[in-house]
Amino acid sequence: MKRYLIANIENKLTEYEMAQNSAEHHDNLVWSVSTLNWGVSSVLLGFVLNNITESSLGIVVLLFCLIGIFLILCSWLFARQFRSIRNQKYKRCKELEKELGLVQHTNIKHKDGSQSKIYSMIMVLFIVTWTVVFIKVIANLLGYAMPMI
Repeated sequence: MKRYLIANIENKLTEYEMAQNSAEHHDNLVWSVSTLNWGVSSVLLGFVLNNITESSLGIVVLLFCLIGIFLILCSWLFARQFRSIRNQKYKRCKELEKELGLVQHTNIKHKDGSQSKIYSMIMVLFIVTWTVVFIKVIANLLGYAMPMI
């Protein structure tokens, strides 16, 4: 019976360690994917803005606008999924802490959702920017001048 209890504790410690590693991994994925997509989106935006009035590149510029919008939307979706997995893993860590008498994650206090709100604001700003540029490109393709945009 004692051997069973020791094996059970060791299994829970292993699960705890794996949940912790997975949570850290998924948190890193959020920021890696976001940073990469923000960088690519910014480069695309630079290309589009430099060529926005080039009628010979009109369709290419329009397609890059669509790619920019979809990159941001995909990044946002991936980040939400990765954060969900991260949160589930940390929740499991807290459950195991109760069983094992640990306090690593249980004692951490922070305001839930504060980073998510700021992250969402950044994503909305990217989408709004791409939408305005998209409208400007469409207007240029149709022969309308929109000097204010």
